[in-house]
Amino acid sequence: MRIIRNIRIKNDGDYLTTIGLKRLIGFEVRVLMIERDKNQYLELLTYLINYLIDSESLINNGHTIAYHSWILKFVTTNNIFSIYEAKSNGDGFKEGVDYAMKVVAEQKQECNNCNTSALFPLFSQMIVISDGVLEGKDLDAVRYPSPNHMAGWWLTTELYDDDVKSLKTVHYHHLAFNRPDIIKYMALPFGFRFLSGKQTEIWFDEKVLL
Repeated sequence: MRIIRNIRIKNDGDYLTTIGLKRLIGFEVRVLMIERDKNQYLELLTYLINYLIDSESLINNGHTIAYHSWILKFVTTNNIFSIYEAKSNGDGFKEGVDYAMKVVAEQKQECNNCNTSALFPLFSQMIVISDGVLEGKDLDAVRYPSPNHMAGWWLTTELYDDDVKSLKTVHYHHLAFNRPDIIKYMALPFGFRFLSGKQTEIWFDEKVLL
């Protein structure tokens, strides 16, 4: 049995379930295990436990939480909070965390490939896009240093007419739901650029930080 911050974690059939969290915050939490290694679920549960213990927020049924660049929801099931994740297409939530872990793992891997640390965008942050981005066209992408409400990404396609007035500002989650093919690059930090196509090109551009 694993112990995280004095909270025991037990295997409960297809679930990992906390024991002892209730005395601190009024409920236990469980995570459904489907396809991934147990240690990956433990890593996510550690993230949740730290949030629940350290956060001063009151957690109710339906409360959502960012898991790096994906979003999870607490859903009451038999006096236990089960963890649900946003569906990959944005059509509501489903029980489990496998897609959230896949997204985060792929983003971390792309950053490792570029010898850099991940800077995860949040669902609540904004990005700048041109026509054609959400429709699946190839991208010219750059991430600028930005205020907290902006993720920093500017994404354009061949449809961009070089008139900044034609660009749109949308929430990052619109991109995440519509372009699963590129979200693995979205944690590359400020200064990175990429061109998507048959073969994606990624590089760091110092001039972006000036």
